Amino acid sequence: MKIKVNLSNLPAITNDLYYPLYFNDDRYLILYGGAGSGKSVFAAQKCLFRIVSEGYHRILVIRKVGRTLRNSSFSLIRDMLSTWGLSKIAIINRSEMSITFPELRSQILFLGIDDPEKLKSISGITSIWVEEATELSSDDWTQVDLRLRGKTKNYKQIILTFNPVSANHWIKKRFFDSQIKSKIVQSTYKDNRFIDSEYKQVLEHLKDEDEEYYKIYARGEWGTHGNFIYSNWTILKDVPDMDEIIYGLDFGYNNPSACLKIGIKDGEYYIFDEIYRTHLTNSDLIELLKPFAGKGTIYADSAEPNRIEEIQRAGFNIFPADKDVKDGIDFVKRQKLLVDPKCANTLKEIEGYKWKQDKDGNSLDEPVKFADHAMDAMRYAIYTHSKGANSEIVLKKYEVNYEDY
Repeated sequence: MKIKVNLSNLPAITNDLYYPLYFNDDRYLILYGGAGSGKSVFAAQKCLFRIVSEGYHRILVIRKVGRTLRNSSFSLIRDMLSTWGLSKIAIINRSEMSITFPELRSQILFLGIDDPEKLKSISGITSIWVEEATELSSDDWTQVDLRLRGKTKNYKQIILTFNPVSANHWIKKRFFDSQIKSKIVQSTYKDNRFIDSEYKQVLEHLKDEDEEYYKIYARGEWGTHGNFIYSNWTILKDVPDMDEIIYGLDFGYNNPSACLKIGIKDGEYYIFDEIYRTHLTNSDLIELLKPFAGKGTIYADSAEPNRIEEIQRAGFNIFPADKDVKDGIDFVKRQKLLVDPKCANTLKEIEGYKWKQDKDGNSLDEPVKFADHAMDAMRYAIYTHSKGANSEIVLKKYEVNYEDY
């Protein structure tokens, strides 16, 4: 069985820049550019387009860390099923993260590079979408490229979607600086007619925040990313038994809420788990925190006393954090940080976290306020805990009187 796609309806749900790419059959389709440009949405659309117009597909969706797919690509495609009229013929396996279309003899699988044995065991792949492709190493890419082989009924294609964070990245060398055959499409938020006005303003405001970030995330151009704040971190290989575990929480809604689980062992800090989700109400957040933090000590954004009180009344040991940015960063810079690879959002932020620069290129004692939610959460926990912040002295400093709210 095949479902005939109503091509007259596709332009209504597809940005103009991407529409011709439904029919592109190059092995490598490179979608890069600024934030909010609709790259990932189109990649998801093309996956569904190929399934309903061709059938006989086994599409693999990949990120560096598999579990980060649950709230990104897996969620995106699930939400898209109703728009495409596919909900009734799609079988969703949430635990295994797969979507099967029996009548179309097709399937979409979601997997991380952090599960190499499972990746190697999957056969019959017809196409691949690599989301946040800059997370992958060159060796990771080799393994992905090798998955797409053998005879297939339809053309084979790998779609890469990413922000061009560094001109030194292997992706630029492999696809942009060489003659390898591929279709490369650059995009910005201006190419996305579906973008909300609030996020558009955030991106436009980057011009006043930091020229480098504006170049990467608003103009969609390759960055050089210097002037980094943290260099005192490494990738965590094994999680030891901790002397103590603390949590840092940065509130958000349209922006992500970020909660980091941080272990302390022999004076070193281990970031080994994270919550990183948008559109979380306090009730949503409380439900996620129950298995995540339990009765552990949470240091949260002191600018949100109402939210802190509600979480406290739900039974959590939560305290307002010391929000001194400069002193907090200075303290965290002196510590040894180890980050678990599964904390993909924390890694992405810490790799790009940088000081603001003025128009002459001089560094300012203030970080760029963009993609910094995990960094704030990390600082809240490490710096505030070092000061014994759940003491009466610190609570008095922040004048937290819950009876006022």
